[in-house]
Amino acid sequence: MATTFGAPLDEQEQQHGNGEAAADAPQNLISLDDPRFTSEDLNANPDADAYAAPPPPPDGRWRVKLKLAQKDDGKGGKADYVPALWGSNPQQAVLVCGVEASIIDPTGKYDGLKAFDFNVSTFVNRNASTKVTTIVSKLRKPDGGPWVAAGARMNKQGWMDALVRALAGEPECGIETAWEWSCADCGKAAKAKGEAYPKAIVGMHKFPPEMDQQKKKAGQLYSPEMKCQVAAAHGYSRARITIARFLSLDEMKK
Repeated sequence: MATTFGAPLDEQEQQHGNGEAAADAPQNLISLDDPRFTSEDLNANPDADAYAAPPPPPDGRWRVKLKLAQKDDGKGGKADYVPALWGSNPQQAVLVCGVEASIIDPTGKYDGLKAFDFNVSTFVNRNASTKVTTIVSKLRKPDGGPWVAAGARMNKQGWMDALVRALAGEPECGIETAWEWSCADCGKAAKAKGEAYPKAIVGMHKFPPEMDQQKKKAGQLYSPEMKCQVAAAHGYSRARITIARFLSLDEMKK
């Protein structure tokens, strides 16, 4: 972990699927003469698209289960977290990890859909906050106690190690989500020119309204698909779920 990387490492141009888990190949081969192939109806909807990604959940608060999303270590392997140099005036040496949040939805509609933050770091903001210390403070041990005692002073690696330990148990907490859209082709073009990645569009209500077929009224639903406004040839891109904020379970009750 001695290698120093530029910042950020993975992020905006990388797409992350939120599709349902499916068997890509048969797990146990059986005989084609099995009567279940002829005696049971397929009971499938021909109008449904098995390749269509599920719609992102509406912007709002969701209970989630967290786990660590490992980073590329720059050597062909994976690491819990990596070092990087971020910012300017002055530049900060930071540690960076990724966090995966899996939605818990009792209705089943959005259950298991995932949101990611691959830039969880020790970068100190103007208000002296960091993502790492914020998330650690929102989580509780199985016995209900904090992962880090109030007022404790630790170095960057100590805080990051505390987060890794907390995430090992896949704890539950809350998040606020927001739809985010960006054009991957515009991002690639900017990267090739050495320019900043184009600003993303954030917020469900900035997406095209769809007709609510039950209420027969426009504006009740929003399409996660948006066309590039810069180059028509880039076509449509789909919104992804982003984490706007982390919440403790107590905050979720309010």
